[in-house]
Amino acid sequence: MTEDVKKPLSARKPHKQPSAKEDAPPELLIFARNFKKARLEAGLSQRDIMRLTGISQNYISFLERSFYSPSLSYMALLARVVGKPLHELLEP
Repeated sequence: MTEDVKKPLSARKPHKQPSAKEDAPPELLIFARNFKKARLEAGLSQRDIMRLTGISQNYISFLERSFYSPSLSYMALLARVVGKPLHELLEP
């Protein structure tokens, strides 16, 4: 057993998740950045996106940090929800 497992939860070091997947394709990084920007400009939270699309908040969070590669169908749906044409979310 590792030392952290033996410690009570309150004594464990917090695990910081990386902000973006470093080896993600550039197109995915562009979509993730532009989607998050469009979502915030639309005044929508990740929870709002979840309610409007049925896509889990966790998935949206990971997508915005380039950890998930969304399907074309998901990208189109997410673009519609934030009021942008998909091609705009793919522009550098």
